[in-house]
Amino acid sequence: MKKIIFLISLHLFLAKAFSQNQFNCSSHNYYKEQLNSNPQFKNNQQELEKFTEEFIKNKNLNKSTAATYIIPVVFHVIYTNGAGDISDAQIVNQINILNQEFPRQQPDTILTPAPFKPFTAPFNVEFRLATIDPSGNCTNGINRVYNSLANCAVAPNDVKALSYWPSNQYLNIWLVQVIRYSYAGSCNGGGYATFPGGNAILDGINIRSDLIGSIGTAATNPSFGNFKGRYLIHELGHWFNLRHIWGDANCGNDFVSDTPPAVIDNSGCPSFPHNPNNTCGADANGEMFTNYMDYTNGNCLNMFTAGQVARMTACINSPISGRSNLWSTTNLNATGTNNPYTYPANCVATPEILPYGPIIACVTDSVKFTDYSYSGNSTSRLWNFGSGNASSLTDSIVKVKYNAAGIYTVALTKNYLLSSKTTSFTNKVYVFDNVANPFYVVPFSDGFENIFAFNADWVTINKNNDAANWQLINTTNFSGNNCVTVNNFGNPAPSTDDLITPPYNMAAVTNATLSFRMHFAATANTNSDKLEVSISSDCGLTWFQLYTKSAASNLQTIASFQTSAYIPPMASSEWREEKINVDDFYLSDDVRFKFSFTSGGGNNIFIDDININGVNSVGLKTNYVGGGIKLFPNPTADVLNVAFTLKNKTAIQLEVIDVMGKICSTQTIDKITEGENTSVITTTTLKAGVYFIKLKQGGVGVYNCKFVKQ
Repeated sequence: MKKIIFLISLHLFLAKAFSQNQFNCSSHNYYKEQLNSNPQFKNNQQELEKFTEEFIKNKNLNKSTAATYIIPVVFHVIYTNGAGDISDAQIVNQINILNQEFPRQQPDTILTPAPFKPFTAPFNVEFRLATIDPSGNCTNGINRVYNSLANCAVAPNDVKALSYWPSNQYLNIWLVQVIRYSYAGSCNGGGYATFPGGNAILDGINIRSDLIGSIGTAATNPSFGNFKGRYLIHELGHWFNLRHIWGDANCGNDFVSDTPPAVIDNSGCPSFPHNPNNTCGADANGEMFTNYMDYTNGNCLNMFTAGQVARMTACINSPISGRSNLWSTTNLNATGTNNPYTYPANCVATPEILPYGPIIACVTDSVKFTDYSYSGNSTSRLWNFGSGNASSLTDSIVKVKYNAAGIYTVALTKNYLLSSKTTSFTNKVYVFDNVANPFYVVPFSDGFENIFAFNADWVTINKNNDAANWQLINTTNFSGNNCVTVNNFGNPAPSTDDLITPPYNMAAVTNATLSFRMHFAATANTNSDKLEVSISSDCGLTWFQLYTKSAASNLQTIASFQTSAYIPPMASSEWREEKINVDDFYLSDDVRFKFSFTSGGGNNIFIDDININGVNSVGLKTNYVGGGIKLFPNPTADVLNVAFTLKNKTAIQLEVIDVMGKICSTQTIDKITEGENTSVITTTTLKAGVYFIKLKQGGVGVYNCKFVKQ
């Protein structure tokens, strides 16, 4: 049996190795990192261990049996898609699971092996979603933030800066779609919690959203299985100052006297007894694989011991990290969680809209918006689309036509009783002209010397609306005076920023090339920064990737790591020229190129001297085709009619190509007449999506046209 010891011994065991299986809780790794980097955390942990020992020695556990600790909770949902933006119902389901299982009231306690049952104990804690936010406003304790940091943030704590409520008033739980594991390159983490004593603005739990509750995305999680909401119980154990039952080392110490010694973590759902009489000193009953602080599956976990409950009770009575303030009457009143408690609160809904993220549209195109507001009630709504022409300003689903190029903000106001709430989605819609700019003719060179032209004709899309974005600078360059850069050093990652060129008329161009000069320096060999170059021939609605390089595949232009913000010397050999051959298939009278940079922990990136070249064969294509191609019906279900006009009798090929550039089918037509021709293409076997018809004559791509398969 184990005894509680002071942190002097604790520090020694932390140096020992520990292993993990698919459960992927990284709380202990984070604990060690804090212990090594934050002296105050170490001091606070020492104080908490002393407090815990004294608290248990004096048996100050009366409150745990006489009353219930109420913990105000806020869930911060960080998402980029619908799967990550889980429902209110799934979060409420998780709260219900916590409030059933911490007091040990769940029905499957009968599965606890009989020899372990005498050691079990309830922890009388109740988790309540806050109904008053830090500003005193009505809330349902769920805050949603659209941000790419939801997907494997390089530094997992970065998401906490997106949305944080004072941790001495609320238990903060951040939900993300994918977690980077142990600050490494892999993204298979499940969750981690902060132990008491660290930085207040980081205090709480990070966890995958599809591990929350037992319904919705948690019920169909393919990577982790259905943990039945018990993954969060495990992480809350750490937040309440519990260690893993194997002590995070072979035969380690978890500072609890009634958990049998374990060799290491257990997985799956073993049969009782598991590892009886192990080398660590367990008796014939073996290891306590049903304990929430093991790594077994959700259907196996169902108990805390009395010793663990005593340790958690001591933690919540300690002032360290404000744990003892959470359940104070003053704080319960301030957070709207005191009795009588009514949930959900009678709040006005928080405005949210679909589609998520920035939208690209063409002039005169219609964009559909859907009211996707959450966590509240509404009696009316009001949209604001600026100069966009909307089908309605009060319906839940509206279509908006934009008749002029530009960048547009969309605002939605929700009203309920005497309250209203408005959210403005800035830089929501990027509307492009669907014709080429007559001033941009191939061959074309751009060294970013004309500041006015850059601001007027180039488009930058900052998908997270954060501080980092493509910008024009004059502090370095390869030639001339200016270049473009993303101030990427120290930028929360991943975050993608797009730089889109003006539109070029390349319908008569063949053998096209795109070249540019670039500079990128890595900060470490774990950087995951990436640069992609894409092309669009339909006003930016569809993009085809032409080029991609990452920090793991020679993106960097210098070998040495640069661990401070780096600006390369002008016109130096540190700049590298990149050249891309562009297939004729992608060329039309409206061509744009997009430079997409995704941050991954590296240094700044710089681009200069963009050159677009090719053989300008004016008149060549019109010798073949007059009037283009007509496709009908478009969209199509089974049959697509192709009408085209030719000026000679050379045989043609009609290729059906998907958006990835794959040729799905080819039809050769030998008998061609001068003038109008028609052909029929069967589309039954095609999957629903966007495709292109490429007309080739004499082996040369003559014309491209897009169609949609329903």
